[in-house]
Amino acid sequence: MNMNKKRIRIIRTAVGSMPSWGLIEELKRNEFEVIGTDCNPLSFGHFLLEKSYVTPKGNESNFIDKILEIALDEKIDAIITGPEEEIIALSKNKDMFENEGILVLCPENKTVNICSDKYETYKFFKENSIPTPKHFEHFSNVQFPCIIKPRFGRGGIGIYKCEKREELEFYIDKVKDPVIQQFIEGEEYTIDLLADKEGNPLSIVPRMRIDTESGVSVKAKTVYDEEMLYYCKFICKKLKLFGPSCIQCIKSSEGIKFIEINTRFGGGSVLSTKADPLIIQNLKNLILNKECVKSNGFKRNIIMLRYYSEVFVDEHDLKKIHD
Repeated sequence: MNMNKKRIRIIRTAVGSMPSWGLIEELKRNEFEVIGTDCNPLSFGHFLLEKSYVTPKGNESNFIDKILEIALDEKIDAIITGPEEEIIALSKNKDMFENEGILVLCPENKTVNICSDKYETYKFFKENSIPTPKHFEHFSNVQFPCIIKPRFGRGGIGIYKCEKREELEFYIDKVKDPVIQQFIEGEEYTIDLLADKEGNPLSIVPRMRIDTESGVSVKAKTVYDEEMLYYCKFICKKLKLFGPSCIQCIKSSEGIKFIEINTRFGGGSVLSTKADPLIIQNLKNLILNKECVKSNGFKRNIIMLRYYSEVFVDEHDLKKIHD
């Protein structure tokens, strides 16, 4: 390695997220220095990274102050975030970080608010003629089968399929701020994107979710689909996405229906970085404020298979975690 070459120092939040380590390893292979943060002192990432910090949760009042303190102490160039609570908080404070020379890799707060709110996402799809499942405003008009899910939520938590009204009546009180939508039977896809500051897509990689656990891809395959690429380019530019994002859709006999937009790397996005290495290269370019190179495509039919791995920790080592 050229010792005069600048190594990019980033904060990667949520290093206790099960799928996060694959992306962290990919970043480290590409000469990023990764500083971890997580609100849980027992998160495995604390013990695999050279430096990692315990922070407040993203929706707690002192979260931003703590992240800024770490970023300044560690001379951080950029922040790659995870959970929606953190993205919302950081997007509100992008200017404060960027005034300190720290790039927050997420869109503006207005865009983040649309994407983190499933009802607002549905409205965005409808207003822009993007195919999406039917939304049922009134309980009496629901058609079955349907899906009920929290308006604000992540990781597939609190999502239920209801075959009949009795099941919907059972779940309606268990889901906070429920959103009720048409159930679509079909193949699930996530489309990974990387966009520049103007909302221009640099890379777009669709991947089929062959198998999932707790809402995360554990088996997946990159696929080429012209219609998915078309709509994702439109969504990216219309919302002025920035940095990493992932868009979810379902493909059935009736066509494609878009269901979610996440303004972050997805749980299976590491597959897309293997299919299109320009994702990581352009991530560097964005952070260093260099000209980005638009991708000419990606390698199709790459399959990702995942497995569990363990970290063993002596209880005394818990005291070594930064707080």
